[in-house]
Amino acid sequence: MNIAKPLERKNFAEFEAMPKEEGWNYELIDGIVLMSPRPSSTHQMISGNLYFELRTALKGKNCIPIQEIDLVLKGENFIPDLMVICNENIKDIKRYEKPPMIAIEIVSLSSSSRDHITKRRKYEQLGIQEYWIVSPEEKCITVFDFVSQNEEMYCEGTVKSFVLPEIEINLENIFV
Repeated sequence: MNIAKPLERKNFAEFEAMPKEEGWNYELIDGIVLMSPRPSSTHQMISGNLYFELRTALKGKNCIPIQEIDLVLKGENFIPDLMVICNENIKDIKRYEKPPMIAIEIVSLSSSSRDHITKRRKYEQLGIQEYWIVSPEEKCITVFDFVSQNEEMYCEGTVKSFVLPEIEINLENIFV
């Protein structure tokens, strides 16, 4: 007979203190510790392309993209693939503790429901203004504007930010 073991909820202090294996990303969402393997090479190339395009679009502005740094908000720990931070000095930080302007997740098979449902809900609740879901399989980017409740899916042409209009990125430059 199989007996399901109830999930053990952790607070942020317990999450911080727990041992973590190298090569895994650990997140704490709704008291549940979620682990995922390091991203694939395709995922990393798409992330690098997006970072480059965001950095280029934001050159001379007071906003910058950052990759895979812990985002700690209200006792929860996320690791977005990319974030756009504005009006902040983030030199030498190990984690960011304010809502970024934009959070970006690149979907993999193991993260699809977490990215589409859980993180979308949590990011909106936590005050992030815009959320991008990048689908390597579909070669599409969906942009959710939580401020004005707009949503747009881009599968060709140029993806545009609602909250930072200077961001316009040709999708051909993103997908490998």
